[in-house]
Amino acid sequence: KMSQVTEAEKELAETTAEQQVLQARLNALEQARDEAPLNEAAIRRIEQQVPPTADLSGMILLLRNAATVAGVQVVSLTPAAPVVSTTGDFSTISVSASGECSYFAMVKYLHEIETLPRAATVEAISLSPIEGSSLSFTATITLYTSDLSAGPGSEPGPTETVAVPGG
Repeated sequence: KMSQVTEAEKELAETTAEQQVLQARLNALEQARDEAPLNEAAIRRIEQQVPPTADLSGMILLLRNAATVAGVQVVSLTPAAPVVSTTGDFSTISVSASGECSYFAMVKYLHEIETLPRAATVEAISLSPIEGSSLSFTATITLYTSDLSAGPGSEPGPTETVAVPGG
């Protein structure tokens, strides 16, 4: 009888441990369910900021509109070919910009770029004084796309699947 009691106690301990594991899984799943709407909203926001296509004309339009709002005279906006990031998760598009403006217009332009509906970073900026209180500027602005096939010789459109080297 003692061996049966020992066996029953062992089985009870295993069942209790399994129940604790299952309860922890249930708690995690319930938390994921509760957080799903917030996570889905964050994903949608990121998908808008990092679109599935390069859309160079739309990108140039955004940067020109930001300049207009800020009172910056853009002389040129020159996008480079998209380049896949070192992590392989997205592509970057570097845009060289140049033009003229006042200091405060440049501050406003940088704010407009920072708050674009598309993710953008100003990587470098150079200001040089010209006549009066005007400045000449050159800037390097980076925009992003989730299209890993973006670039010269690629098929237009979003990336469906990407082969992982060595995988």
